[in-house]
Amino acid sequence: MPFQGRIKTSKADHYNTPLEGWSDIMQFIPKETKIWCPFYNDGTAKKILKELEYNNVYHENEDFFTYYLDDHICIDNPPFSIKDKIIGTLYEKKKPFSLLLPFDTLERKYLFKYQEGLQIVIPKNRYKYTANANNNPPFKSVWLCWNFQKYLGNKELIFLD
Repeated sequence: MPFQGRIKTSKADHYNTPLEGWSDIMQFIPKETKIWCPFYNDGTAKKILKELEYNNVYHENEDFFTYYLDDHICIDNPPFSIKDKIIGTLYEKKKPFSLLLPFDTLERKYLFKYQEGLQIVIPKNRYKYTANANNNPPFKSVWLCWNFQKYLGNKELIFLD
């Protein structure tokens, strides 16, 4: 999702989620669900989700902070440098979300206020990000989910194997 100067992010923020990452979270989501992937990067998310047979995906090159899809759930890999602002925005709008974030996000103080309804999906392996990334990030990623009980049940921690 290049914000193209509208919001300052780091070039190291823009990693495309690999097929394995999408498969890990989408196994919980029914195919007919309306999915909002607001962080465009180079547009590959929609192509991958189509491969996984998700056809109701909104993934366009728009500024996340200027629009909102009320009837979709948000699943995506946001720019890490502004993750706190993104989480806050989704929470304020009461938007169910699943965001692929660095594992160490879990220790951030700003997350404490979102504890109720928070769920973590922990992948078995470290993801190898694709496309625009010159280097893979030096951390493991997790899917940080909020208000996703409809899809994940009531477990707070889900370890994938």
